[in-house]
Amino acid sequence: MARMNTTHLLLAIGLALSPLAHAQSVKIGVIPVESVDDFKRWLGKPVDPVRAASPAAYPGRLNLLPIGKKTHLPILVTGLPSPAPQPMQLVADVEILGTEGRPLGTSPQCCKATVARGSKESAVLLDSTVIVEPEPGRAKGSYTVRVSVSDGTQAWSASEVLHYGDVELPGAAQEAPKLRMNVPPAQAEPGGPGDKRDCLSLPTPAEVIKCSEKKK
Repeated sequence: MARMNTTHLLLAIGLALSPLAHAQSVKIGVIPVESVDDFKRWLGKPVDPVRAASPAAYPGRLNLLPIGKKTHLPILVTGLPSPAPQPMQLVADVEILGTEGRPLGTSPQCCKATVARGSKESAVLLDSTVIVEPEPGRAKGSYTVRVSVSDGTQAWSASEVLHYGDVELPGAAQEAPKLRMNVPPAQAEPGGPGDKRDCLSLPTPAEVIKCSEKKK
């Protein structure tokens, strides 16, 4: 069974939450990363709103969660009005579902941040995170992470599906094929019947191909 842990960091960050007229522009993002500190450095301080609007561009974003290792799920809030019209507090609730939609755990009010009136930040990162860790023994699966952020009068939500294990990800068919090294140990030994390294020293591609075919 998958485990879910929570880490609470007590840190107030300048946040701005829009009134009802701006409600549609506020967005919540969940970004799976190995290092929260590295992600913070990439976002900058204050948070770069351009990078915050495109978190998929972060080089350390995990497209496939590692089994047996902890993955942090920092929460981004973007589209905030600047300057902030009034002080408020954001509170996030997180729910995680398993591969078949079975609830694995909830973390109510896990992530909080306070805004000061007049804050000029239009994008912020909540510094409390939820941690997921797929347990060894599970070949593949996915988590559905549901996040709701509220200011007490209105709420914004987001849902993200995170795959782990040996899973074919969406869009994988468009990726360049990857080389598979599946040579039996006896053939992999230097000088063995499958050793084709000496073919690489030939001067032309045609000779390399011809040499390789002879050693099949």
